[in-house]
Amino acid sequence: MDDPQTTSGMAPDRRQQFEADIAKVRLRTGASANEPRLVALGVALMGAGAAVALVAFVVSGSQADTRDVLSTVILAIFGLALAVAGAAVFLRYSIGRFLRFWLLRLIYEQQDRPGS
Repeated sequence: MDDPQTTSGMAPDRRQQFEADIAKVRLRTGASANEPRLVALGVALMGAGAAVALVAFVVSGSQADTRDVLSTVILAIFGLALAVAGAAVFLRYSIGRFLRFWLLRLIYEQQDRPGS
């Protein structure tokens, strides 16, 4: 209990030193201008893909010809692929900032250790 910890897990003086070192190096830890747009694009792709898949599934149920059913099933699979691609874009850009900062902190803490 000799070392007071903040809610972020670092002592206040170590945290201030960490933030000063980051400012001195001038590393970009914030979001780029395109990240919010790409997160929104990922959400839009997920929604559009799910909607295309659902509509194609409903339409395929009302068709009698096997060729028409297969073409709408292909459209439904395309919608699912679009939704998966949207989820990948959303996940990549929504956690990108967090992972950059986490890696920077990990490198900083490893440099601070004696014997490394």
